[in-house]
Amino acid sequence: MDRGGSSVGKQHINIDHPLNILRNSPHYTSDPHFRRRVDMRIAREQKFAGGRLFNLDIEITTICNLACRTCYNVSNKPQIMTVEQFSRILADARQLVECLEMDGLWLTISGGEPLTNNWIWDMLQLAQGPDIKGIAIITNGTLINQETAKLMESLGISEVMISLDGASAQTHDAIRGQGSFARTMRGVEILIKYCSNIFLGCTMTLTTLNMDNIEDYVDLAFQMGFNYVWINPPIYCGRIVQSELDISYEEHLRIMKLVRELDTRYFRQAFAVYYNVPYYPLTDPISPYLDLSTACPWGRTNLTITADGSVLPCLYSRDLCLGNIFEQSLIVLYHSSVLEGVRNGSLLAEPCCSCLYREFCGGCRARTYYLTEDWFAADPWCPLVRGLNEEQVRVFPSNLPKEKVGGN
Repeated sequence: MDRGGSSVGKQHINIDHPLNILRNSPHYTSDPHFRRRVDMRIAREQKFAGGRLFNLDIEITTICNLACRTCYNVSNKPQIMTVEQFSRILADARQLVECLEMDGLWLTISGGEPLTNNWIWDMLQLAQGPDIKGIAIITNGTLINQETAKLMESLGISEVMISLDGASAQTHDAIRGQGSFARTMRGVEILIKYCSNIFLGCTMTLTTLNMDNIEDYVDLAFQMGFNYVWINPPIYCGRIVQSELDISYEEHLRIMKLVRELDTRYFRQAFAVYYNVPYYPLTDPISPYLDLSTACPWGRTNLTITADGSVLPCLYSRDLCLGNIFEQSLIVLYHSSVLEGVRNGSLLAEPCCSCLYREFCGGCRARTYYLTEDWFAADPWCPLVRGLNEEQVRVFPSNLPKEKVGGN
């Protein structure tokens, strides 16, 4: 299993005005599919515009029915979270949100494959209340049937992210296993048929097998009825280390710019295309349509809890366990010296420490660690660290003075 992580709980600009432009489009009255995408996107973004949410990523199992070549969460020990453990985590998370004076929780349920945990429906039933602002489920889609789809709809699931690694069976199955593409597509069709209120996305981990098919992938997702796509450059942990499928820095930079072009193109259809690196906004930092959905939440507005209760700064930081939630409170772990040092920049090396973009970026700490063996080094994949200037990274050049661009 792999994905980009939920796009909430992170810094956003106010996008009410740009998206409302789409309501004036003639397609809004003539095309019900267009109208649905626009309304769902606006409703979803408005939910977070006026409040500060904390995203808690809960991995309710290590078990998965697939063995993907890009999976970062590889466990030698099958682990299944119980309903009682889930309830304890919720109670602790609520205390953290109250302590931080935030406005609520966004829960992301993942694994392994979360639908292999038969207690998931009891957990989702527990995860109700005015302080739970949304629930996302991240799944490979192969176990979705009519019953599970109807349960998701009845329980008010806000978002489902499907792990989809190619626009064809040939590409997807080469990464996730023979026949997985057909089963995932069937799951998506069922979701679209029975879950009219669920925001639907898909996520791809970039590899040498799919990096040249980005446009086909985005078009497939759009045509099927997804609301967004996440493109994730690989982070060097888990199976991808041995798979020899990782892409080069040069390909990463090329695709980051391509994604910005695609995101701008599909914006007119209320369809979003994200590239999951915190410095993605560098590609167009002054666009009125830009949100900061890829802003790094590492220890800021996000924590990951594994199936055994281990607490991580993010889902990719498998080698940095802050403690165990069944032994220490989330409040104590959130205020650890490691997380505080990244939040205030004191532990970060230059140029990340004094970068204008540090507060929403700070570099990808997980990728930095797996490339340098130092959690706090400068991010080797950041274009600015590589010596490029903003104009070289930007897809849409600006005539604004550089100081204005940098301060935006």
